[in-house]
Amino acid sequence: MLTKNMKQKRPTQTITVLETNTYRKRGHMVTIGNIPKKLQRFFRPIKQHFNERTWKHFWALTMAITITQKVTVDRLTKALRDSTHRTNHGEFLWRSPWNESTVMQNIAIDMLIHLSTQKDSKLFFIIDESQIIKRAKVMDAVGTIHLHNTHTYATGHMVLKVCLYYRGVTIPWGSWLYIKKEHSSKMNLPFRTLTELAAEAIRTAALPPKFTVTVLFDSFYLCPVVVNACRQRKWHYIGVAKANRSFTVSGVRRRLGNYGRNTLRNCGQWYSIKGLRTTKLYRIAERTGTMKGLGTVKVVFARRKGERRYRALVSDNLKIPMKSLVSGYLVRWAIELLIKDEKQHLGLGDYRVLRYRAVVRHLHLVDCAYACLTHMGIKAYCVQGQNKNKRVLRLEPISKLKDRMRRIVWQENVQDVIKYSHEKPVIRRLEKLLVA
Repeated sequence: MLTKNMKQKRPTQTITVLETNTYRKRGHMVTIGNIPKKLQRFFRPIKQHFNERTWKHFWALTMAITITQKVTVDRLTKALRDSTHRTNHGEFLWRSPWNESTVMQNIAIDMLIHLSTQKDSKLFFIIDESQIIKRAKVMDAVGTIHLHNTHTYATGHMVLKVCLYYRGVTIPWGSWLYIKKEHSSKMNLPFRTLTELAAEAIRTAALPPKFTVTVLFDSFYLCPVVVNACRQRKWHYIGVAKANRSFTVSGVRRRLGNYGRNTLRNCGQWYSIKGLRTTKLYRIAERTGTMKGLGTVKVVFARRKGERRYRALVSDNLKIPMKSLVSGYLVRWAIELLIKDEKQHLGLGDYRVLRYRAVVRHLHLVDCAYACLTHMGIKAYCVQGQNKNKRVLRLEPISKLKDRMRRIVWQENVQDVIKYSHEKPVIRRLEKLLVA
């Protein structure tokens, strides 16, 4: 038989269990109420680009992306404490007065200056595109795209991505949404091809003059439009040429496919070349000649040991050693990892907005979130006793940086509970935090 004290305790325990299950079903998580102290240095330089209302939306959504799995507006709103309705965040993405490209580039330049050293001025400006499949038919700029991996067609968006690579750190620079010609007239926007977007990104990049910039891209962007933009900026480039390109050496025109294979077989030598993460053996050979629309270029034929396929790497820097040219191009893999991390961990393609401007701003918010996690990773790298002036920094992967960010936000939540809450709110908040 139950005693009187036991009868009084049982209802309280039952209610606690029921409330805990309710929190789980509703998907309660650690919420964001303000900018954590460890990240105020990251947000401070860009506050001037916003008014008071839009500033709160910006930092709140950026922080929410760094701790959530799905980054739809509805999901991000649930991660914000005392947030307004999700439609207000949608209006922020569509109508609010701020320049997303300027904000992202100011973040990138600030991080670049923070990392810069007098010994190392080599900076890589990397260009690539990303494909995002979308089923929505009324979303702006959605069209048929050819998927590179499966060689099939689907509906979605094509996005031009640009990032910086300096001392082992990848810094997002910007994202441009490609609009087809039939859509640009309806949206009253100028039509520009992907190569024209890439050339514009090169011409308008306001990078500090102390850096020696090399532009990296694949075979699609090895064309006069992009190359001329590099010449205007007096930047060197490294790209890949397709096997059917013509290459003139000593007045004789040849196809790169057969010519490169024979050159590697007869004149190639084995070198140990360091890539983005590891060091591999490559058989390489170089030739200098001319290409139509590109002028005089150096071509390095390279094949990794154990593989049959080789690549023809093209650069307008005739003085660069062939080993440096190959190792420089291997850095291009950094943008592939950037796109992969943003899709898997930061929701690059999770947007469910209709307007063109809202899509572009979502892409830039994801870039800002990636930069925010990178900023935190650099600080953690220095705190762990690593040498900040080391030539190449080795940061934690984005998945671990997201876990670190959640712990930081958790600590901020606990401090807020202790500092501001009273007795009953303290109990409720602690229950939510424990469930999260």
